[in-house]
Amino acid sequence: MRYEFILVEHIPDVARAAFPELEESTVATGTTGSVMFGDVVDAPHLHGILDRFQDLGFTLLELRRLPD
Repeated sequence: MRYEFILVEHIPDVARAAFPELEESTVATGTTGSVMFGDVVDAPHLHGILDRFQDLGFTLLELRRLPD
């Protein structure tokens, strides 16, 4: 399954290392936040990604499942 994560904040390069399974979108969204996407293996993996966002102080604005 592929997911897209839209965050309120911009993720600095140093924090990107915490999300090796995700890519950052280069598409402008009209906000100063970040859009990341990637493959998610299962529900525990998804919750792990969400926990990392929270642990690092990032605010998730929207989560979408992408077509495979």
